[in-house]
Amino acid sequence: MWANYPLTLPLFERAWKQCRHGLWWLAQCIRQRRRPPVVLVWPDMPSRRTTLHKITRELGWELTNRRRPSAVIGIKFEDTTHKNIAAIPAALYNAATWWNIHCNDISKVTLEIQHRAAFGYGMRVDPITHRGPLVIKSDANAKHDGKLIQGPIKLNDIKKNVVYQREIDNRDENGNYFDFRVVFICGAIPVVYKKVKETDTRFTNQTSQVELLKKSPFTVEEEACMRRLAKGMSVDYAEFDALRDRNSNQLYVVDVNPTPWGPPDQLAPALQEKAIAGMATCFQSIF
Repeated sequence: MWANYPLTLPLFERAWKQCRHGLWWLAQCIRQRRRPPVVLVWPDMPSRRTTLHKITRELGWELTNRRRPSAVIGIKFEDTTHKNIAAIPAALYNAATWWNIHCNDISKVTLEIQHRAAFGYGMRVDPITHRGPLVIKSDANAKHDGKLIQGPIKLNDIKKNVVYQREIDNRDENGNYFDFRVVFICGAIPVVYKKVKETDTRFTNQTSQVELLKKSPFTVEEEACMRRLAKGMSVDYAEFDALRDRNSNQLYVVDVNPTPWGPPDQLAPALQEKAIAGMATCFQSIF
């Protein structure tokens, strides 16, 4: 009934987390009259703010990075762009199956390659020859540091560790910038949020309004493309950030995050609970 927490945490904080984990585990044993099902994670232990933590709590399943005699599922959980390719410790390799185990690179460069393979088009432009606005952003994941510049630019002005992409006009009918946050679980898309942003924060993670969509805004082919993209990126469980260009109507997945936090804070508490319940139902149906 324990989990491994980083030694970088203060001793009191680690002790409190262990105590809280143990009390929750004991309560579930009493409520369910058995040991709760186990989801193994490695190498990181997800915080309480992660979506995965909330899903397992909704199901009454234990989430741990310590060995258990049997586990429903194992999930590689490593919050970095380029992930450690070391093998899962033998002591943990007793889950029925592991998700995201081959996901080692979620950089924008890799995403571009897999996006072109899945969708047939991509976002990259040559900044030396492209005329007009383009977006420059970090190659690393979850930086939210995109900004518009004017092309073409000089060869000497090319920066390292960044990508240059076409500007996607993702405004809605009211002129507001928005993107879709897409929950992807083993081929299913149980939850989609619409996140509205102000003009000056369109490339950040700051939103002015979030909506939990009642039905999928994607076509059958677009969902098939996202499944192909997930396969190319080696993710079984992740969240995608997707933009729809109002001129071409094409969908662009600009970010793949296999360690998501959420639901978004701007969503009403009742809708947050509904989103978690939807994801939990999807998890349960798979197993």
